[in-house]
Amino acid sequence: MADVDGGVAGLASRQFGLFSRAQVLTAGGTASLIDRRLRSTRWSKVAEGVYGLPGWPGSWRRRLMAACLEAGPAAVASHQSAAALHRLPTFPESPIVVMLAHGDHQRLGRHLRQSTDLRPAHRAVVDGIPVTSIARTLVDLAACREVTFPRLAMVVEDAHVNRRCALPALHLLYDELRRPGKRGMRKLGAVLASRGPGYVPPESVLERRLLKVLREGGLPAPRRQYPLPWRASAEGRVDLAYPDHRVLLEADGRRWHARMDQMEADRRRDNEALNHGWRPYRFMWADITKHPERVAATVRDALASAVPSA
Repeated sequence: MADVDGGVAGLASRQFGLFSRAQVLTAGGTASLIDRRLRSTRWSKVAEGVYGLPGWPGSWRRRLMAACLEAGPAAVASHQSAAALHRLPTFPESPIVVMLAHGDHQRLGRHLRQSTDLRPAHRAVVDGIPVTSIARTLVDLAACREVTFPRLAMVVEDAHVNRRCALPALHLLYDELRRPGKRGMRKLGAVLASRGPGYVPPESVLERRLLKVLREGGLPAPRRQYPLPWRASAEGRVDLAYPDHRVLLEADGRRWHARMDQMEADRRRDNEALNHGWRPYRFMWADITKHPERVAATVRDALASAVPSA
């Protein structure tokens, strides 16, 4: 049985020291071999039908892998677990949630979900753990009560901005999966409805924070990624703008050295704005996160004192 032991050890090395009963049998092992290894403590029982090799430290990923192995070969990490595994913002490594096709498992524990529309294209692998794709994860998150509309919108935008799940791809999956009674579709549909063709999402976390500061300060929504009007034939955009008031806003989250390297170009562009009758305002990380009321007041005063453009 040395070949079986070696095969199991190789498998376990890729699965956080874990393996399933089905995997042992596929490798040529038998039920009696499993019993002997358990009695000798060379293997330990981790969950129903899931075993482990000694010496592996406990971790959230190991618990998630064990839950997937226990649920069966078709199971994938999903919902909040998938979001954490994909490292989506605001989702820590806390809950264990696993999903598989409806009818594949008779016992539904508190961490197990079933789906009638889980398809091969919705699957991925992260850190060796089977998991729903980012697009499918976003769809599933919409069905979670604790994932509010603003939180879902932020995660959707983050995935788009970081080129991990483009909005058009999420639109396609939404159209593919939506049906009457499917949970979360109304919430996700509302998020996508306001982010259709021509929508320009914020390019950074800091820009989102600035938008939130303006919104909570009772200020009107600015235009995003506004092209510099005096550079019609050249590249150049500003984070946020109030064109009717000729006010430009920049959320500057760069580190000090990067900001120093770019300072000359920033000042040149600010001077160009002033020469063309626009007023530029730059807000740093500390301004936006520590003094939001001051930022809102500055913008409010800028709009109030502006001469409307012709």
